[in-house]
Amino acid sequence: MFDRGKRTAARLCIVAAVLAGCSTKTTTSGGNSTTTPVGPPQRGGTLTIGLDAETDGWNPTSSQWAGAAYYVGQTVFDPLVAFGSDNQPHGVLAKSLTPNADNTQWTITLRPGILFQDGTPLNADAIKLQLDKDKASFLVGQAFHPMQSVQKVDDLTVKVLMSQPWVAFPAALTGQAGFVASPKQLNATGTAASDHPVGTGPYVFKEWQRDDHLTVTRNPNYWRKDAAYPDQITFRVIPDDQSRLSSLQSGQLDLTYTGSSSQVVQAKRDSSLNVRDFDIDPTTMIMFNTAVAPFDDLRLRQAVSYAIDQQQLIATVGRGLGHGSTGPYLPGSPWYSPSGYPTKPDPAKAQGLVDAYKRDHGISGDVKFTLGCTPTPSNTQSMQLIKTQLGKVGINADLKFTEQATYINSALLGSYQANCWVQLGASDPDGDSIWLASSNAHPPGQLALNFTRIKDPKMDAAFQTGRTSADPAARKAAYAVVWKELAAQVPYAWLTHPHSAVVWGGRLRGVGDTKLPDGTPALVYRGAVPSTIPLASVWIGR
Repeated sequence: MFDRGKRTAARLCIVAAVLAGCSTKTTTSGGNSTTTPVGPPQRGGTLTIGLDAETDGWNPTSSQWAGAAYYVGQTVFDPLVAFGSDNQPHGVLAKSLTPNADNTQWTITLRPGILFQDGTPLNADAIKLQLDKDKASFLVGQAFHPMQSVQKVDDLTVKVLMSQPWVAFPAALTGQAGFVASPKQLNATGTAASDHPVGTGPYVFKEWQRDDHLTVTRNPNYWRKDAAYPDQITFRVIPDDQSRLSSLQSGQLDLTYTGSSSQVVQAKRDSSLNVRDFDIDPTTMIMFNTAVAPFDDLRLRQAVSYAIDQQQLIATVGRGLGHGSTGPYLPGSPWYSPSGYPTKPDPAKAQGLVDAYKRDHGISGDVKFTLGCTPTPSNTQSMQLIKTQLGKVGINADLKFTEQATYINSALLGSYQANCWVQLGASDPDGDSIWLASSNAHPPGQLALNFTRIKDPKMDAAFQTGRTSADPAARKAAYAVVWKELAAQVPYAWLTHPHSAVVWGGRLRGVGDTKLPDGTPALVYRGAVPSTIPLASVWIGR
């Protein structure tokens, strides 16, 4: 049960960068689940939103976007593609995306007449530059591994050639890498490439004071006339969940979000607030470094999985909110299938595995390791409880709490034994393949997106089938193999599908009412970052 501060760290820029997100099981509570507009939307006013974390920059091809970054990113930039409420990708800047017969070529046709905020036209040259930059980027490039080249067809059309069939290419464009920046920004160097974002979006960048606030103003030339109502939006960075909620209650904020169960409960009790709360697919976990001792031994990874009591975590730290996890998806997801992961703790089995490990390694006392996490109140409470559970089977976890940037780097470099984490559960499971591909499992000391360093040919083959097959049933069967291999090889000890909430004050209207350019309602409370609400439809009531 990790709070939002942890989830921001764990999603990492790259998680958000990669692909669209997660199906959710949604519950509605506390005030209104959406705000019912009174009359037509009104323009004007300043909207203030509380964010839980800062971001290192605003270049979609190279900056480290976590969950909070999407709130800002969606105002300055538009994506090529976004998910609709039908869980299907729909064009935004792209008028259409059309594959050839075997999904080895995709043709992107752009909407005409759209300008970047610096006056540059959105055209095929701009999209080719964006996709070329995506491909060359360490952060997002590995998510575009099948993309071979981009060819300009005409002023509004590009053809993307793949090295293999890639049925999930549109889903990849709904994440960070699909948010389109001006060629002038992409070609800039130094801080100009990241500190001054320029897109086609509904708002124009005004100022950024790191670790305090960022402000955008309404784009008077925005190509969509049924969007962008406040004159200005200010995003304030307030890392502490309780402080953000208190600021909302006092009227200093109009909207915020939380993954802290205690704050969700508190918000739902406040009749002046509107709350939408939900379980999410991306699951909390203990992530093992399988390339270093002691978790290079499968038995010890299995022992941890049998020792942890998920329901105790939910009942205590989670305040009864959340859902036990046996893999990346909730049971209600179309991608869920049983994995065989233990649904109940088995201390006796865990103790037997620990004893066998100790005999083989000549250990007389407890097995010791360092368990890392970020230092938020909920994370501290969760890790203390897990430490107690592991201690009962002869495993001594030395807890180490580290600030976010250092923590992320430890995963990238493999300089850890086990870390608390939140990940997986992409809208299309192809998006999670980069975290588990053997080709991304570089040795400790080298940067790697396969943080666990697990190498599993069965998973590699199954992900390949899922990527290349156009048959939905065949794809689901392939991913079922992945979930079972995760349960068998235990690179992660699953904990819970956490509970999250979006909370807003009484003067805000239109929350959750966003429609995509083709009229399809946007996917809200789900997707890559479920707590990020589309702001195009939000307006301030008088």
